[in-house]
Amino acid sequence: MGYRSEVLLALKPDAQAILSTIVARGGPIVDMISEDTSEIDKDFDDEGSIIYRWDGIKWYDSYACVAAIEELISRLESEDMDESYRFVRIGEDTDDNEV
Repeated sequence: MGYRSEVLLALKPDAQAILSTIVARGGPIVDMISEDTSEIDKDFDDEGSIIYRWDGIKWYDSYACVAAIEELISRLESEDMDESYRFVRIGEDTDDNEV
């Protein structure tokens, strides 16, 4: 069965533009953000922001799709876009949370 997490990734329009560029190149991130595998809340703040949500997902860096999201986050941080996204992961254990 495996260890599962609840994960949210919120992106402002500038961060979403970077994600769109990455998605256009293809790869494992495409499956990760497709509507078949995640719940998507578009334009929740009337500013064009978007939230991706994954329920009961095995969030392991060794999975290519998870690594792709982690790489996106690293890129946003390296481009000083810390205010353009929020990432939250809640694990099964009460002390296993990441923001």
